[in-house]
Amino acid sequence: MALKIPLLLVQYLYKYRKLSLPGLGIFTLDKSVVLPEENDRTLLSTPNAVQFQNANIPSADKELISFICEHTGKIRPLAISDLESYLNLGTEMLNIGKPFYLEGIGTITKNKTGKFDFSPGEYAVIKEHGDSHEAGKKGHPSRDKKQADMPTPVPGRNMLKILVFAGALAIVCLGGWLMYKKNNPASNEQTSGSNNTTAEQLPPKTDSAVSAATKKDSSKLRQSDSASPTISKRVEPASYKFIILTTYNKPHALRRYNQLLSFDLKIHLYQKDSSFFKIYFQFPALTKDTTHIKDSLRREYAHEITIEP
Repeated sequence: MALKIPLLLVQYLYKYRKLSLPGLGIFTLDKSVVLPEENDRTLLSTPNAVQFQNANIPSADKELISFICEHTGKIRPLAISDLESYLNLGTEMLNIGKPFYLEGIGTITKNKTGKFDFSPGEYAVIKEHGDSHEAGKKGHPSRDKKQADMPTPVPGRNMLKILVFAGALAIVCLGGWLMYKKNNPASNEQTSGSNNTTAEQLPPKTDSAVSAATKKDSSKLRQSDSASPTISKRVEPASYKFIILTTYNKPHALRRYNQLLSFDLKIHLYQKDSSFFKIYFQFPALTKDTTHIKDSLRREYAHEITIEP
């Protein structure tokens, strides 16, 4: 059963007693510390013994990525992407002066010198089915009971994501095919030729029949002119940009862009004055379908999606 990244990090630290996170540093847990069980209350009122060291970690340990793959069922590129997205979110919070809370580990803040300060939190009891709850309320934000009792994702969630994304692509392909059919001269000529063939196969009309048909058509024409109906125009798909990432962090933008390119995805990168970056998909879609496509991309890439024409 898939677990969220924060719960996997605290599980990994409790099991291996060491956790190295890119962009943050190294967390360690002394081997002499005895972790509390689910029904143990002896250590609930004291902070945990996790220690933190500022360090330049270029990339996550292979063992940590394998641990995430094992507990989520995802392939390595997706596991790396999930971990990077979580850590990038925490780094952005620290850069704007907000604390970054790691459940069951502690809270990180950024001081005036640009280094990180660490305050240990309290132990989290990890249950067998993957949920966790805090041992106390000191050192972390409060959570209501409803949020704590929320069920974990079902195993078929990844398949559901694939089906939703495939449906969105099918809608886009259908729109492109309709545009091609309308603009293809050969198709128009074939339609015109079929109309001419049908006209040739019709039996000739007598003069009286032609006269009656002419009068009938003239009557319909006068009625049409007097009513002045509004001619509805066919709505054609427009090209939209579905932006999955906006950042001022150039290394992060280039890393994410190259990662998606390696998956053979038609991703685009926009940069302004080498200080602002956008990563987006661009394809035609009907206005009524943009919300559906936006929701599909948000669920697939775990990031808020914005749309630009």
